[in-house]
Amino acid sequence: MSLPESICDDERYIGRLQEISSLNDIPREWRDSPIEKLICSENFGQKIEECKQPELLIATCIEFRYALPIPRMFAYVIRRASGRLVGSEFSLAYILSAGVRHFVLIGHNDCGMTKVLKKQDDLISALIEQGWPRDRAEDFIHSQSERHMMKDEIDGLRREYIRLRRLFKKVTIAPMFVDLADTKLFIPTWYNELAELDADLLSDKVLDIDLITM
Repeated sequence: MSLPESICDDERYIGRLQEISSLNDIPREWRDSPIEKLICSENFGQKIEECKQPELLIATCIEFRYALPIPRMFAYVIRRASGRLVGSEFSLAYILSAGVRHFVLIGHNDCGMTKVLKKQDDLISALIEQGWPRDRAEDFIHSQSERHMMKDEIDGLRREYIRLRRLFKKVTIAPMFVDLADTKLFIPTWYNELAELDADLLSDKVLDIDLITM
């Protein structure tokens, strides 16, 4: 599988993402934090010094074309299909208990989770090949597809950002989008508007399927 074209040349993303081309483009609430360290590493090539304990949680997709530029000890990392953390709330409680108060969510272009419906038969067949009964494989893939699939990667990132804001009200959550063509990070244009809203005001924007999994 080859790398996709840059999001800067793809009409699906144009006007929906803000470039981070200087330190002034980093939101104030992310500055002087491990979030800023990650941005400076990805976008400006600054080395992250090795830490004595983790400072950050990075949640992103299982995407094999994206490697994180981080040293050991700097961050907890959860990689799941679509980058969504539904079902990982226990892991998040563990990370919070270790003192981490900064989360980064990273979406990306050309995500396979926008094509799940076309691949359901292949996913079911993969489980059957491993010994799963057909009915169990079908039930599992159909239920999990609804949680992880998305029509659009930026909207999927927004959905998960809102959900986590509702569940974890005393952490700084930074949603970002990586361009697989050059691994530069961008900020969704909807971030500033949602960041200013109180978490409780976001309740009507959380889908039922996202909350009943708790």
